[in-house]
Amino acid sequence: MMKRKCAGCKKETCNGCSLNPGMKINSSKGEPSLFPEGFSADEGEGYGIAFDIGTTTVAAMLWDLEKKVQLETETCVNPQRFAGSDVISRIAYSTGGEENRQRLHSVIVEKMEELAKRLCIQAGIVMENTDNGKVGDGKDSEYFPISRVTAVGNTAMCEILLGLSLEGLSAAPFHKEYTGCVRKKGRELGFSFLQEAQITVLPSIDGYVGADALAVYTYVKIRDSRRNVLAVDIGTNGEILLIGKEKSYACSAAAGPALEGAAVFQGMGAAAGAVEEVKILGSFPRQDIYCRVIGGGSPKGICGSGLVDALAVLRKLKVIDETGYLLNAGEARKAGVPEQICRRLGTYQGENRILLTESDSPVYLTAGDVRQLQLAKSAIRAGIEVLLKKEGIRKEELSHIYLAGAFGSYIKIENAVAIGLLPDVSDERISHTGNCAGTGAAMALLSEEIVEDMENYAEEIRHVELAEEEAFQEFFLCHLAFFRNL
Repeated sequence: MMKRKCAGCKKETCNGCSLNPGMKINSSKGEPSLFPEGFSADEGEGYGIAFDIGTTTVAAMLWDLEKKVQLETETCVNPQRFAGSDVISRIAYSTGGEENRQRLHSVIVEKMEELAKRLCIQAGIVMENTDNGKVGDGKDSEYFPISRVTAVGNTAMCEILLGLSLEGLSAAPFHKEYTGCVRKKGRELGFSFLQEAQITVLPSIDGYVGADALAVYTYVKIRDSRRNVLAVDIGTNGEILLIGKEKSYACSAAAGPALEGAAVFQGMGAAAGAVEEVKILGSFPRQDIYCRVIGGGSPKGICGSGLVDALAVLRKLKVIDETGYLLNAGEARKAGVPEQICRRLGTYQGENRILLTESDSPVYLTAGDVRQLQLAKSAIRAGIEVLLKKEGIRKEELSHIYLAGAFGSYIKIENAVAIGLLPDVSDERISHTGNCAGTGAAMALLSEEIVEDMENYAEEIRHVELAEEEAFQEFFLCHLAFFRNL
């Protein structure tokens, strides 16, 4: 049986992912509200599901379209991981032949069917006597309870769901294979339980910047009517969106998986045993490092939010210098680093490292880890700078920065700024938005006007391919360093 836990953060209720049942539109004071002020839904009937198909996680939200209430939610790991954990690997697998492409398509359809059935059973819409296509309602009749489905994801995930070729994403210049919304009956895509539902795959922008990024853009546009607004979804393919002075831009920064805990010596996802917070306790010269662990047990590794904290803490303690070099114990003592911290520094197989936790359950950060994190944060920041340059916007002119996605929701804003991941602006001009890709999919489920807006936005947003921008390399090299936050 599928566990009702977020495959990203592993929590049964996840505020960061914005996947809480019971959400209502036009909530009374004190009640939870999923949508930004100003959103209104169409009159509807029956039930619908909004899917957010991430490379790692698939999320599904069941809505009562008449009452405009979110009934149930489910998340699971994307079953396409057999073809690789990242989107590039899956594109390569898909282009290896028709059989491969069809397998990627069929496993995501099967998983969406499984999630849809489970949501309906949990909500009491159907009884638990479902077969692979017809659902009994306990009254000797057969019906298909879901009338509408919306889906977002990066361009590759959407094209896989539609059964399209990924050839356009396999080599530069990268381009999408579909334009605008694609609406299909479920049976046309191979669904059984959802065969009578209208499946709406929402528009992608272009290249790797997909419908999930467009959903973020749509959410932010409704929430904030100002210009010079930046939205950043930090992940393996960090998506950056700018509502500029005159035009809007989007890009995908290939940050790699380090900021999410992969490609790091003891990195892991945000699961029980992961160090999720690192901070300094005590005052000089008796300062020491404190780590908080998800679940409160013994640490097993470190996840993305802990890695961002660790970089900021070690830089503040001067254990990491301006270039990102991790000092050894002797160098740290000469630099005036507190003795308790110096005792944590060591070398393993010729590489400097620091012990973050207690020695009985050791979690280390190595010099190589720091370099991987430097590359990731610099790629994201360089992408931000390229878009700002397009519109001639200085950081001081930014109205607001929104951090999107489940991972972004757990990053401490002050530490993201301290390491140069985000521009150095005042804290009140940066905020978390949770999983507004999923929220955008739900808004589209409930409002045809939002669907039309997304189609228009997809045409007006200018896609920027960073590999073709001369300024990208300059910004990338500049922001590798920790000595300043330009």
